[in-house]
Amino acid sequence: MTQGMVLGGMLLFAGLPFALLTYLMRSGQSGLALTIVSIIGATLAMFIYASGRPFGIDPVLAMMIAMLACIPALLGSTAGAFLGWLLRRQDDRSVK
Repeated sequence: MTQGMVLGGMLLFAGLPFALLTYLMRSGQSGLALTIVSIIGATLAMFIYASGRPFGIDPVLAMMIAMLACIPALLGSTAGAFLGWLLRRQDDRSVK
């Protein structure tokens, strides 16, 4: 049961940024899309830094959040941005 919840959470954290960034890149809002990817990457870096330094947050909790939320979100958003960019290129070629 717990494994299903973890997998479902990871898929949710990957699927939402994937869909959002595919939409943003296809509609031509690449600045906002790259800002979202940067924020997710910065959050991942902060949690990885917090896992090695004993301050403020429990290191195990920081690594858990980084592995279960930030990494799937970063992978999903990167894949979504790439797919949106490819779809945008295809749309631009078909118009000409």
